[in-house]
Amino acid sequence: MERRDLLKSIGLIGGSSLFPAVLSNFLSSCSGKDMSAYTPVFFSKNEYNQITEMIDLLIPATGTKSASQVNVQVFLDQVFQQCLVKEEQQEIHDGLKSIETGFDTAKDKQAFVKELDEKAFGKKEANAWFRSIKKYTLIGFFTSEEGVTKASNYVKAPEAYKGDIPADETTLNYGRTTLHF
Repeated sequence: MERRDLLKSIGLIGGSSLFPAVLSNFLSSCSGKDMSAYTPVFFSKNEYNQITEMIDLLIPATGTKSASQVNVQVFLDQVFQQCLVKEEQQEIHDGLKSIETGFDTAKDKQAFVKELDEKAFGKKEANAWFRSIKKYTLIGFFTSEEGVTKASNYVKAPEAYKGDIPADETTLNYGRTTLHF
């Protein structure tokens, strides 16, 4: 993704008047809590289970918790219900329905999601809904306590600005990935 596209996306997210409230609510209510009894308001139960599995393929448990372990699926459910317009909501539902059987029966779900990712970011409009899922998954994870403190270079008391920091394969947040963002 080009920098200009990223800035536009961030501007759209930040421009939503409800998004800060949803994010604040997510950070205060979900972080670190067991949300297994959560009842989805946007997703059907099947879609919710599918999303939970899908986000764990995007951000699996490694040295940090996975996306579902920090309740990103709850964040997605709340954001999609409160911040998206009806057309965008329908696009998400239609997209999940279109891959339902393929995803459930896929032998290699990681490869399935990678292919879906390549189609979505390859400008195939039929898979544009996946871009929203991925972007909000990344936002949900990297604004969680786990994402901020353990998956990035967290500095409790910031020092002077350093504009050019060398990075290698051990540097957090600069790792290589086959997924586009």
